[in-house]
Amino acid sequence: MNRRKIFQQNDRESDVRGDVASMLLVLAQDGDREAFEAFVRETQDDVRRFCSWLRRPGADVDDLVQETFLRALRGLHTFRSIASARSWLMSIARHVCADHVARLVRDRRNVAVTPVRSEHVESFVGYVELMTDLLRVAPVYREAFVLVAMMGFTYEEAGRILDCPRGTVQSRVARARSHLMSMS
Repeated sequence: MNRRKIFQQNDRESDVRGDVASMLLVLAQDGDREAFEAFVRETQDDVRRFCSWLRRPGADVDDLVQETFLRALRGLHTFRSIASARSWLMSIARHVCADHVARLVRDRRNVAVTPVRSEHVESFVGYVELMTDLLRVAPVYREAFVLVAMMGFTYEEAGRILDCPRGTVQSRVARARSHLMSMS
């Protein structure tokens, strides 16, 4: 497995998709239902990938994705067009995943690991190894790492999602990388 490939960013693709998503969300705010449906189609793979990396073992990623878009629809009025729609949506997804983990802790349930394939990993075995290692990284570092290194958000965008300064995000990503590299 080539972990360096996972760490690479693709900012240009991220920026272009973010612009389209933001335009669709502005149209959806004006009551255009088809625009919101297009927004979901445009961003659902990113939300699914993000939730699959942040979820606890046994969580149904589809449920987390669905809850994310339900909250986005209910909170559509809170989106400001000066922000990135993708950043706004990933912030919602982050809260959905955090709520899920909090429920698991409250319920004190033991859940089984059910890995899902990821397009960022060359093989299923490599994915399982990375998932196992990533789950051992502290959640605060894992969130920053997933946003920047795996999903292509800039440090600034990740900072808005995580509600912390750019430098804090950089530090968290570096620590996550260090932890992951020491595990291999």
